[in-house]
This record gives sequence, structure tokens and C-alpha cells, in this order.
Amino acid sequence: MTRYGLTQGEELDEVPGLVVLVATELASNALRHGIPPTIVTLLATDDCFMLDVADHDLTTVPELADTHPLDSGGRGLLLSQSVSLAVGWYATEDTKNIWASFPR
Repeated sequence: MTRYGLTQGEELDEVPGLVVLVATELASNALRHGIPPTIVTLLATDDCFMLDVADHDLTTVPELADTHPLDSGGRGLLLSQSVSLAVGWYATEDTKNIWASFPR
């Protein structure tokens, strides 16, 4: 993430750890519920980092799962929403993409 031109002395604080956490959650969801290959991309704008995770299952829509306290999964999107600026999704002709943004 530092290759995106941080000025001298500028730090990202906890952002890299949060990006890794969300990337792991979203990629795990894509691997578990999607159709390979899974593609993880990190982009940067002037004011934020954009994480984009794609799979090739165009028949399903990302949605928050009904989870119970003792469930071992189903919290990836909820966790992503709670630690990022925003989360959304879109489809292309070939992929379903879920994105999350983080402050830069």
C-alpha cells in the first residue's frame, strides 16, 4: 500500500490491517460461495483505497446473512461494513464484484 505515494512521514495507522482483514473475508466468501477464479485487486484514488474482490458466479447476489451468536461464519459482509468507509457490489458481463473503500 505504501507504493501509492505516501508523503514522507505520512502513516496509514490501522488501514493496512483492516484492508487485509476485509480482503481475507471477501476472498474467503468468493472462494466458498463463488465460481473460480477469484480476483482480488487493490486500487487507490487521491483520498481512498479501493479493494475489489471478484468471482464468476453471476447467479447470486451478495447479502448479509442471518447469523446466530454461536455460528462460525456468515459475518464477512457485516465485518467489512463495520471497518471500511463503504461496501458495495456490481456485476460485469463475466464477474460479480464486491468492493470496500478505506481512507488513504
